[in-house]
This record gives sequence, C-alpha cells and structure tokens, in this order.
Amino acid sequence: MKKQNTIAANVRIKGKGLHKGGENTVIFSPAPPGTGITIINSGERYVLNPHRVFDVKRGTSVKKGKSRIYTVEHMVSAVRGLGIDNIAVEIDGDEIPCIDGSAKAFVEALLKAGIKKQAAGKKAVELKEPVAVKDGESFMAVIPYPVFKVYYFADFSGFKAGTMEFSLEINPESYRKKICAARTFGFKKEMAALKRSGLIKGADLNSAVLMDKGRPVNTKLRYEDELVRHKILDITGDFGLLGAELKMLVLAFKTGHRHNIEAAKKIAARTAAAKNKSI
Repeated sequence: MKKQNTIAANVRIKGKGLHKGGENTVIFSPAPPGTGITIINSGERYVLNPHRVFDVKRGTSVKKGKSRIYTVEHMVSAVRGLGIDNIAVEIDGDEIPCIDGSAKAFVEALLKAGIKKQAAGKKAVELKEPVAVKDGESFMAVIPYPVFKVYYFADFSGFKAGTMEFSLEINPESYRKKICAARTFGFKKEMAALKRSGLIKGADLNSAVLMDKGRPVNTKLRYEDELVRHKILDITGDFGLLGAELKMLVLAFKTGHRHNIEAAKKIAARTAAAKNKSI
C-alpha cells in the first residue's frame, strides 16, 4: 500500500500576487495524515476542495468566511505534483505569490523542506464512468484510468501561435522534470482588457511569458511547447483540489480553469470523499 506524505520541516515563500499585486507570505508546515491541504488565513482554517472555489477568471481562487485566497493553482499543483497529501499552508495576504509564473519555486521550496512518509495509506479518487464538460469549442473528458494522465490540445491560432499538444503521466519525477517550470503566459493584445478588468496588477516581465505574433517578447521559452505544458500544470493544480491520488485520464481541448473546476466538482459529487478507497 502506498503511504501518505507530508513535508519534514517548515518552509516559507514570499512575493507579489499576479492579479491583486500585493506582497504575500506563505508558510508551509507538516500536517497529520488525512488532513489534506489546509489553508490558514484571516482567522479561518479550512481544507481545500473544489467547492471552495469562487472565482476562475484567469486563475483559481478559494474562500471560506473572511478568507479569500486568489490564484491557488500553481501552489496546489506543486504540492500534488510532488505526491504530497497533507500540508498546512498559512497565508499572510490574499494571494499566492506568482514568482516567475510557474510552480518551480514551490517545488524547490517543498523539496528543500523534505518529503516525509506517514503511516496512513493513500486515498484515491477513481472514476466509475466518464465525466464531460463542453462549452462551445472547448471540451474536456475525464475517463477511468489506472494512473493520473493528462492530454491537452491548444489552439492559439487567433494569436498567431498555432496549435500544440502534450500528454504526460503525472508523477513526482515527470512533474518535476517536465511540468513544474512551465510558466503562465499572456498575449500582448489581451493586456489592456485584462487591466481594465482589474487583473494582472502584480504582473511584470519576470512573472509570465508575454507573447506577441506567436513569439515571446520578454524571455526565451523553457520548452518549445511551454504554453501547453503550463495548461497541464494548471490542470494538475485544479484537479489537485480533489484531495487524493487521482486515477483518471484527462482529455482537454482548448479548456481553462472554469472547465477544470466544473469537471472537478462533478467528480467530487460522484465519488464523495467518504467513499475514497485505499490503494
């Protein structure tokens, strides 16, 4: 039986939030078996799950009571991508630091803290039948599968960046080597509209890949297909809110956070946390 994991020591990350723009400090601490990802913020203490999500505009944001935490997806992606089951996350602020727009800094911090095995066996979320989400040209199907694997097809032709696809079985090694360093991105022609919407207040040329006419204008790509790899990073984070090891294949076509969370909520409703079984 696989065992649950936490971290061995406290570790801290500090930085600006992408959308709200304020300085935020996050302290990760070890947590007991079976407790999941526990947020401590604004006098509230709560476990992350898909039903805590209240906003999916260019990120995944969660709330409980007085607590509002924006853009949790990269942090959750790093935690789940490394196979960590239980962790306490104390946040001084209202947003997870963006750093360079990837999950790399979170992965490095968590590995520095050390990953510690726990006595309890892991829990798994397994599908009995497919789940689908469709919205215009966007489509996501999640089907039963023995491990967690994601396929993503992206079409950025409208931004002169063409189409791209990537597929990967997500485990700690593959996540660390092929996904965690993929940065968030935006297209130059979108920037004015995003600012008018009150977003990207903390963005700068070091916090994302800025694309124009199909090319990055502020950096070199870390991978030729970095944009589509980041989509898989986001799916790992959004589906990570399910709070267990995942046994499913995600097939995503031109989808975003809204589709990820809608699918995750459907899966949560079908599986019911109390019925997660040991693996």
